[in-house]
Amino acid sequence: MIPPAAELADRLTLASMRLTRWLRAVDAAAQLSGPQASAISVVVHSGRIRMSDLARLEEVSRPTITRLAGELQARGLVERQADPDDGRVVWLAPTPEGRRLLAEGQSRRIAPLTAAIERLSAEALADLLAGLAVTETLLEG
Repeated sequence: MIPPAAELADRLTLASMRLTRWLRAVDAAAQLSGPQASAISVVVHSGRIRMSDLARLEEVSRPTITRLAGELQARGLVERQADPDDGRVVWLAPTPEGRRLLAEGQSRRIAPLTAAIERLSAEALADLLAGLAVTETLLEG
């Protein structure tokens, strides 16, 4: 019997949080806090993003994102860029160091997950792939 949608949503949310915590725990060399890592990831994947948009995506207040951006900038991971057309707008762009640090962290976190996936049976791997496809579809819409 298939459980109700709310139960599935709850299980998916919990699994996602557990996976995130596990990946952070295995990354003993992490140099960033969780909020810093999340923010630099968004900036790198965006290429360039307005601070207000980053605050919205990270679900934090403008003062919080200003402080967080300041921490990343002080570490040489992002650059602040004024918008030439609107003095109220501040853009954040990743530096080469920010891109490097993110890539290294992703490699460290992906390695133990890759090893765990490689230990799965063919049937479990097929189930994982099917579940991942469904999850990706859910997140697109």
